[in-house]
Amino acid sequence: MRKTFGALPELFFMGVGMFWIAESYFTLGSVNYFAILVTWLLFLQLFYKNRLAGLVYGIAFGSFSVYMLLTIITGYYESVTSFSITDSVILGAGLFATGIVMAVAMVYKYVTAKADYDESVLTVTY
Repeated sequence: MRKTFGALPELFFMGVGMFWIAESYFTLGSVNYFAILVTWLLFLQLFYKNRLAGLVYGIAFGSFSVYMLLTIITGYYESVTSFSITDSVILGAGLFATGIVMAVAMVYKYVTAKADYDESVLTVTY
């Protein structure tokens, strides 16, 4: 159970990435290779737990989430208020606020992790 909570930020962003892949495929009819790459890199991060990559991913996802949250909030004040706009703003703000929390948890996890490796993280020894 504790390992699942430890991997929750990666799993959250992988879920968002899979939604991004499905959304672009079903609405545009094309494959979003960038979304596939981001999701695959997070999948690899889940197993290898590279400290530097985890910090970079956490900071990048946190910055993107803050930017999108600010974009949603400023777009709400510029638009005409209606029920559908309010619903989408609440849903988007909740998603990106959760993204900020997950990014902070990811950065905290990899800042406090020990990095005492003698070999490369990607090698396997028997």
